Amino acid sequence: MKIGIIGAGLSGLVAGRVLAAAGHDVIVFEKSKGYGGRMATRRIDGDSAFRIDHGTPYMTGTSGGFRTFLGELEEQGLITHWSDRLSCYTDGQILPELPGRDPQPMYVAPDGMNSIGKYLGRRLDIYFEEKVGGITHIGGSRTAKSPWMINSASINVFEADAVIIATPAIQAYGLVSTAQDEFDLRKMITVLDDISYSSTISMMAGYGERIPAEWKAILCDHPVISWICNEASKRDFSGDMNLVVHTTDKFAREMAETEDTVRMESKILKELGNILGSWAARPEWLQSHFWRYHLPKKSLDMPFLESEDDLAPIALVGDYFQGRSMEAAYLSGMKLGNHWAEKFS
Repeated sequence: MKIGIIGAGLSGLVAGRVLAAAGHDVIVFEKSKGYGGRMATRRIDGDSAFRIDHGTPYMTGTSGGFRTFLGELEEQGLITHWSDRLSCYTDGQILPELPGRDPQPMYVAPDGMNSIGKYLGRRLDIYFEEKVGGITHIGGSRTAKSPWMINSASINVFEADAVIIATPAIQAYGLVSTAQDEFDLRKMITVLDDISYSSTISMMAGYGERIPAEWKAILCDHPVISWICNEASKRDFSGDMNLVVHTTDKFAREMAETEDTVRMESKILKELGNILGSWAARPEWLQSHFWRYHLPKKSLDMPFLESEDDLAPIALVGDYFQGRSMEAAYLSGMKLGNHWAEKFS
């Protein structure tokens, strides 16, 4: 069966890996330049090039299935244990650990979080920088003409027997809506219409040869800053201090409306200096990225959603199914992949 997957984030890559291993012909469309979705890593070039995770900072798991996956990644040398606890900032002070939170193993990727996406997608046929504008139901059956057409920028016609949409729910809504005239997808549209996302600005800042802090990451109870990560704690930066700061949803949305990058970064640096000390407001270099779809604000009580027509299969997967996390994204893709591998064997 020819299966088109839209989105090369964790859930899409996992579903693709399972279905390709089951013998299906899988092709993945990804609008960005690389693997992984929010498992994003940016290469910083300078006197010594290095990588910084400006999306998902770490992975942790509670389910047996995801822990098995983490074990696979650890065996491959892709992740390493980072910490069991996070520091926190509250009432104007930094505490060594978050009160009331039980220890939980957290894992990071020394070569960058996107190395996990590269590993999952290494045997898949992936078209990068390929934005899909819509999908069209063209009828037929698996024994005749393929029922789906994926409309992309450079591939005029890609026919598929089945489609998996592994994008944020809001983008999935737009794609599903393009096929609504030819195919009854009202249930999917209704479900997707109920999902919204928080946003964040990820600011990366470098401080040269300053001695790294003892803390690895700080969860912040603050109106502007929600997260501070000491990237030097993940990998060897030869003594350099590099931070990744995530803002609150409210601040990110306010700044998105102004589109004033200098003003936005100045505000974040001012608050960062108030939390860590005046040195934090004076980085040697600075970059930022706006994550419009940072985290879903709610999750659906199902592992995935598929159409009821087995002659024209279409399904949704992602982190908005059962969890709002990387673990949820993995399990969503894995469960759909296993389900379809058995169903269409």
